Amino acid sequence: MAGFEPPSVSDKQPHLTTKSAGNGKRPDYMVLLYIPNIVGYIRLFLLLLAFMYLRVSPTLFVVFYSMSITLDGFDGYIARKLGQCSLFGAWFDVVLDNLSRGLLWINIHPILYLVSAVEWTAFVCNHSLGAEWRKALTARENCGVPPLSSHKKYGILSSLISCMFTNNFRNPWGVWAIAGLHVLPVWLISLQNGIFGTYLWFLPQFVPLLGVIILGMGRLLCFIVEIWSICAHVSLMLVNTSSTS
Repeated sequence: MAGFEPPSVSDKQPHLTTKSAGNGKRPDYMVLLYIPNIVGYIRLFLLLLAFMYLRVSPTLFVVFYSMSITLDGFDGYIARKLGQCSLFGAWFDVVLDNLSRGLLWINIHPILYLVSAVEWTAFVCNHSLGAEWRKALTARENCGVPPLSSHKKYGILSSLISCMFTNNFRNPWGVWAIAGLHVLPVWLISLQNGIFGTYLWFLPQFVPLLGVIILGMGRLLCFIVEIWSICAHVSLMLVNTSSTS
């Protein structure tokens, strides 16, 4: 789900607002050439290359896709190390993650595009809240709109979401949810294309099914947060009903 990610390098960056965008400053296009963003472009190329070979050669798919997700673990580190953190970089990183998962879901089955659609919708909703979207979703007031957490009947649900957000997802609930988000589609497409039998033949036969169950439950946790954030955003729109168009 877009927006439902561990803290990005942009969390310490200023929020993008209409006021800041219209203060006479010109766009700094050199940000597009930051090293971590170039790593992102390479990730995109490898990702597209991987899916070109998915049906032709699962082996090449595994190679290129593995290279892409490996680079995903380095761009944030490079950005912090070189002092090249940027709002664009953080946004681009989530876009690439969503694109990657979206391609996986639709290659498993076209109807699973709906999973990707929910992720993108949640990304739009959370991105509108800025880098502090987690706090906004669980706070008593979300941009002036009481979120679902302010209603007693959502107490258990609110507590569960707060637990996942604790320490920026670095807790058992958060790790479980993030694992379901990122790993479940990879796991399913591996089953579909016989990758377990080819590359992981040494695993016990119950492992693939057990993985689907555990990762599926983690993905359900993500779905809860996605719907939560979408509902909070809809509530905000229903309070602020005036149109700017």
